[in-house]
Amino acid sequence: MAKKKPPKVHRENSSAEFHLLIEHFEDPLAKKSGIAFLFRTAEEFQNFMYELVVESKIEDHKIIFNILGLKTPLAGFPRPGPAMCRCEMENLKPGDYTLLIHRRGKQTNQFKISIKKFIKVVRSTKQGKFIDITTDHNQWFSQ
Repeated sequence: MAKKKPPKVHRENSSAEFHLLIEHFEDPLAKKSGIAFLFRTAEEFQNFMYELVVESKIEDHKIIFNILGLKTPLAGFPRPGPAMCRCEMENLKPGDYTLLIHRRGKQTNQFKISIKKFIKVVRSTKQGKFIDITTDHNQWFSQ
């Protein structure tokens, strides 16, 4: 039997399939800080807020993410919304990084980011872009 796709609420104003927020984070209780990468789908699902499955690794000055797909949330009660994932990296040294984001092994978007006191997207993919990046929390929610 074929898998049934989750029901979606389509958004007309977005051409990207995913949105990424990059921001500094601090957790005084866990005594950790670093950079958080928050992924979410542009689509909002009607029945569940699915978990977005993302693998991450760092090689030299390359940050690599692989978006694998969706996973059903552990909580069984319905709650509509986008699929989300949060990846935290604690020991990133200040500097310029190449950010590579693979979508299910089929397509790659490449960005240059500068991580210092502030985070800045220096250069981004123009053709075949499936993900939008921002460093502004308010803009991430309004996309």
